[in-house]
Amino acid sequence: MIRKAVEALDGEHFDQILGKVLRVMSGLILFGCFPYFLFLVFFS
Repeated sequence: MIRKAVEALDGEHFDQILGKVLRVMSGLILFGCFPYFLFLVFFS
């Protein structure tokens, strides 16, 4: 399934999508971990 999706996309377009996905995921990770980190620092 993933291989078909990769084959369907050409290189440049795939790079743009991958970049967006990575940016969103790293943003979600930061957004999820930062409040948890603050909670640990201030309430432990």
